[in-house]
Amino acid sequence: MEQKILIGRWTINNNGILTKKENNATIEFSLNEIWSYDNKSEYNVYSLPVYLCSQSWISNIDLLDFNSAFLVCLEKFEAVKPENLPIISWSETLKRQYKRFQYSLDINSFEGRKQFEYETEYKDTLSFEDMMKLSLVDPQAEYRPTVEVFGDKLSRNP
Repeated sequence: MEQKILIGRWTINNNGILTKKENNATIEFSLNEIWSYDNKSEYNVYSLPVYLCSQSWISNIDLLDFNSAFLVCLEKFEAVKPENLPIISWSETLKRQYKRFQYSLDINSFEGRKQFEYETEYKDTLSFEDMMKLSLVDPQAEYRPTVEVFGDKLSRNP
């Protein structure tokens, strides 16, 4: 009998971890993907948690829920862990995830929704000429990364 564990929008089943996107497409990560890793400088990091950082349909809170589901999955499927798996740094994996958090606006947080609404309203009032002026690049200016907004309608609210 299949046992399912639900953490946020993530379901752990006998095959791995899955979720649904807003368009009802099921995304499933198999056990092979759970154990996959990448070598980054002197550390090995888990591939899947870092990969999910690049997906716009996942909010920051969804990503934190995934981390919990991922750790439960690693423990649940310890028996099928590949032999000769090198040491993989969970702390380095988290550091790579948190780089995303520094410059992201989580649409599912109160502050994120308000900031997104303000920016949307402000951009709607700009003329084409104003938009062009704002898009000019000043090579002398201090670089500030563009804030990204993550999450979809299925993302969990804080």
